[in-house]
Order: sequence, then structure tokens, then C-alpha cells
Amino acid sequence: MKVLLIAGEVSGDLHASNLITSLRKINPKIEFYGVGGERMEKTGAKIIYPSSKISIVGFTEVFSKILNLREARRAIYLFLKRNKIDFAITVDFPGFNIQIARYLKSKKIPVFYFIPPQVWAWGRWRVKSLSKYFKHLFVLYPFEKEFFEKEGLKSSFLGNPLMDIVKIDKSSKREKEYHSEILIAILPGSRETEIKRLLIPMLRAFRIFRKKYPQSKGIVSLYTKEHLPLVLELTRGTLEDVEVLYGKTYEIFKDVDLALIASGTAAVEAALFQIPMVVMYRLSYLSWIISKFLVKVKNFSLVNILLSRKVVPELIQKEVNPLRISKEMEIVYENKEKIKEELKKIPKMLGNRGVYDRIASKIISMV
Repeated sequence: MKVLLIAGEVSGDLHASNLITSLRKINPKIEFYGVGGERMEKTGAKIIYPSSKISIVGFTEVFSKILNLREARRAIYLFLKRNKIDFAITVDFPGFNIQIARYLKSKKIPVFYFIPPQVWAWGRWRVKSLSKYFKHLFVLYPFEKEFFEKEGLKSSFLGNPLMDIVKIDKSSKREKEYHSEILIAILPGSRETEIKRLLIPMLRAFRIFRKKYPQSKGIVSLYTKEHLPLVLELTRGTLEDVEVLYGKTYEIFKDVDLALIASGTAAVEAALFQIPMVVMYRLSYLSWIISKFLVKVKNFSLVNILLSRKVVPELIQKEVNPLRISKEMEIVYENKEKIKEELKKIPKMLGNRGVYDRIASKIISMV
């Protein structure tokens, strides 16, 4: 049996690799191929195109990657001409994956969508494509299943994969330099464009906040080592007052009192650790203008969407400036206990462990 997986980003590569592991438990002889990164490759999948070359943020950023996207599509089409695939799994990355699914459907290859697009927030026009090209959708949140069911799409909520990924163990907390020390995590995102837009305002806000709370200590948390040269270039030797770590987000979260976070999954991860936070996002100007016409939700942070109200501050575009961020940090820190109580509700909304195994089992039963 041969399976094609397509993941266009770092998070997608992680989810795809974990799903491969679960599928192998059921059938060790499955051969995996696809678009992905190091994690998929480590599971034994044969990479036909690297996902690092097509990762995108926003609407207009696609233009800078258009040649790579075409190249990736050609690589997939060529692979499919030479190989017989039993089924395919696409992970997130809708702009690219829906096009590929259309081609796969024309070849009568069943396609499953793991982490479909957030059409409940924007892009409702994609509902028709999801219905036409995909055999089944596996969603991350219960409200998504309710939405797709109303639209007549077959979908399952079998739990959020964060319940498998996030290991919460607060028994081994780091020794703080001082008992009253306030540890602040700075997470500017997993993509270069996010880091370029968010890191400097976050750092400046932290330094303003520290004037009022001099016992504060900042830790910049990067997803991969590859982002370190970019961070050093952006900061130009001004990081002597903060610690920079990569690949240790959960270890950092065990100790953190407050976090500055790029909007996305990282905010939900922080919520699982009950970390009070300020969530922010910045797009290119044109992407922002487009989003104003397309986005249909009041809150953009998944934490607030899950809780159905604004529990943590959300800052976007011009609001993402040092003074505004630092003011929100003060408000959050002063109300940290109330926020923690609200964040305790989130784990119950995400299901139980064993998510990848349940999804793998469901897929195999449907093939």
C-alpha cells in the first residue's frame, strides 16, 4: 500500500509524521511519500518536495513563492504518473492542498483532509471544494465539526493532536534566579515573515514592561535552530538581556508567568499550560486589507474563540507596537489568576490522548 501525504509547513510536517507512526502501527508495510520536512523524513517517508520551500503567511506572500509552488505541483504530478497511490492525506495548507486534491480526485484517488481550512472564519467559498474533492475531514475543534455538519460535509472530531503532543509536567521547574522573578516567554512565530514582523516590537515591549517590573526575565523561544541567524541579524547584538532558546517551547512553558505569542497554535499550547498571554499578529498591508473583507469572526485568537469571549488580549497590525503591547502585558499580569482559571477550561474541549491513533484507525477503516 502506498500513501501520499502533503504538509506545507513546520506544524504540518509534525502532524503528518505522527500520523505516519500511527498508520504504521496498523499496517507496517505501508509506504509513505510526500511533501514535508525533516520529521516526515525521519519516520521513513520519501520526500518528493521539501515543505520549507513553499511555506506561506498571508494572502500576498504567495506571490514570492509562486515558482516554488508550481515546482512542487509538478513534482507531485510527475510522481503520480510514475506511482500508483492507494489514498492521500493532506494536512492544513489549503491554498495548495485543495488544488492537489482536485487533481487526485480526477485520478480517482481518495483524499482525506487532516486540519481543513478555517472556513468558519473566512473563505466560505471553499466549502464546495471541500465537499467535492475530499472523502472525509478530520477537524481540530468540536465547533468545526458542527459547522461542517450544517454544510453537509462528512467530518470527524476525534480530539486535538495537541493532547498527544503537549506533555505537561510541572514537577521539574527551573530554578529561578530570584524567588520573585517574572519569566516572560517571547514567541514570534514559526515562519520567517512572522519573526521579522513581531520579534522587535515584542522585545521592546518586554523592556518597557521591565521598567515597571525590574525582576522580569525574557526568554525568546524559537521553533528551530534555523531561525537563529535571522534573529541575530534582526537584533544586531542587542540580545544580551534575554535568553534565546530553540526547540524547547514546552520546557520553557513549565516556568513562564506571562507570554507574548504570535497568533496560532502556540497560543492554544500556552493555554494548556495556563499561561496568561498577549496574542498578536501582523500581515503585509495588502494581506490585511484583503482579510478585512474576508474574515467573519470577532476574535482571531483560537483561545478566545474556544472560550467564546475575549479572555486574553488580541493585537493586530498597528496595535502591535511596543507601548500598546507593554500596556496589555501589565493588565494581563495584574489579572493573571483570573485568566488562569478561564484557561483551565480549554483541555476539556480538546478531547483525550490517542488522537493520531484514532484518526489512523478511522482512515484505514474507510479506505
